[in-house]
Amino acid sequence: MRKRKVAIGIVMLVAALSAACNTWRGFGFQANGPEMQELRQVLALRPGMSVADVGAGNGQLTLALAADVGQSGHVFSTDIDPEALELIRAAVAGAKLDNVTVVRAQARDSGLPANCCDAVILRRVYHHVTDPAETDRSLLRAVRAGGVLAVIDFPPTFSWLWPWPPQGVPENRGGHGVAAQIVVDEVTASGFELNRVIDDWPGRWPLASYCALFRKPLGAPDAHAPERLKDS
Repeated sequence: MRKRKVAIGIVMLVAALSAACNTWRGFGFQANGPEMQELRQVLALRPGMSVADVGAGNGQLTLALAADVGQSGHVFSTDIDPEALELIRAAVAGAKLDNVTVVRAQARDSGLPANCCDAVILRRVYHHVTDPAETDRSLLRAVRAGGVLAVIDFPPTFSWLWPWPPQGVPENRGGHGVAAQIVVDEVTASGFELNRVIDDWPGRWPLASYCALFRKPLGAPDAHAPERLKDS
């Protein structure tokens, strides 16, 4: 009986962790919670900024960003999943926002136009990226010189219980998640400069979470200012 209870507990924990991973792509996000408060500070969000929510899930972070940058700013909200894009569009329509562009991303490309953003956020998305080098280069193109990239993610945890990584990701992930140092190595290889890594990032339960902050060098060449994408 005891072994059966332990087995049931393990199954429930695995289910909870799997649900949490999906949840962290958008569901459960609170616009006035500690994570958003921290994000406002590290990105210095203000009206008039252009920002991107890459891998936006259900769009809750997108809505919070749209409120912060205001009518004079703009938010690009991207995802690779058509169902997620429909959730984002519904959330944007429900909030009656006209400063958000929904973009369908590709496996190797964020879908963002060149030189479009002052800040780009990947919230618990990077560990799903299957081609980091190409994706990071597309993010570098999207960020303006001096702009910021924030990668919020978690290291592989409970590897004995949850050992399998998302399908198609590099073999060095070591489980479900990605170590902060791997993110730093891959993103800086694309041309970003590391600003800092915040190890105790809020909104983490039941897994530890971090935020790696990068900046595009001021001397980096910018593309011509892009035309604003239509909702794709």
